[in-house]
Amino acid sequence: MTKPAAQTSDPAPHPPDSAEAADGTSLGSTDRPYWRTNLFGRFFRDQGYLLKTWWPGEFRRPGFTGTALAGVAIAADSSGSPEGPDREFEEYVRGASWGGRAGPTWRRFSNLGNGSTEALLIGAGYLVGRWSGNDRLAEASSLSAEALLSAGLYSTVVKALTERTRPAGGGRGDFFEYQAPAGQVGGSFPSGHATGAFAVATVFAGTYADHRWVPWVAYGTAGLIGASRVSLGRHFPSDVVVGAVLGHSIGRMVRARQAGTEDPVSRIEPFVDPSRQEAGILWTRRW
Repeated sequence: MTKPAAQTSDPAPHPPDSAEAADGTSLGSTDRPYWRTNLFGRFFRDQGYLLKTWWPGEFRRPGFTGTALAGVAIAADSSGSPEGPDREFEEYVRGASWGGRAGPTWRRFSNLGNGSTEALLIGAGYLVGRWSGNDRLAEASSLSAEALLSAGLYSTVVKALTERTRPAGGGRGDFFEYQAPAGQVGGSFPSGHATGAFAVATVFAGTYADHRWVPWVAYGTAGLIGASRVSLGRHFPSDVVVGAVLGHSIGRMVRARQAGTEDPVSRIEPFVDPSRQEAGILWTRRW
């Protein structure tokens, strides 16, 4: 008598460990997307990345360096000179022909660029996005908060180092006035309002790049905030230009961190070439 052969069946195929969601994260993974990780943790990590990798790369990018240097050159040329283009344009914008009639409107745009106002709007956008299930709005708001923190840090540091006098109170835009004359106020260079506004605008424009009207509205609003600071006599045009360049760069940095495309200046990684039976350490650098 023979025993019947045991019946075997192929085990059911295992499902994939995780499926990729639309935002690039794994549905079966416990990892949260970048924009949902701790905000202040991201901010502190950003500082090391900015100093070691991002800024060295930016200084080799003509669009960043050329524009920033042009703003610095105009500011330096106009400092202490009543005929400099920086001071002349500031006086024209602030004059009765434009700034006088549009004063209330410019004040509204200026208030929109206050750090407290931006933080309130960004926080509201994040909460609305999370409650309504609009992850894109929540992502843009979270990344904007991250960019705004760095924008505030760097604009404050540069202001303290340069101590340029503001136009109001008879200031001539002189640099390094650590003990400004009576009635004059320092901290003009760069414009903190412009830095923050363009950092947030860059994040929203990048997040909603497939909506053509969003970049126009975002950068247009940031531009009006910057113009309001000149019209109200709080900044010189070069302060706004350099602030806009700085904010735009920080916004791009945050977007790159979110996308995982930081493109570091240098990289050290192992390599293996089976065809040649070689292995070692490879150092690459982007010039």
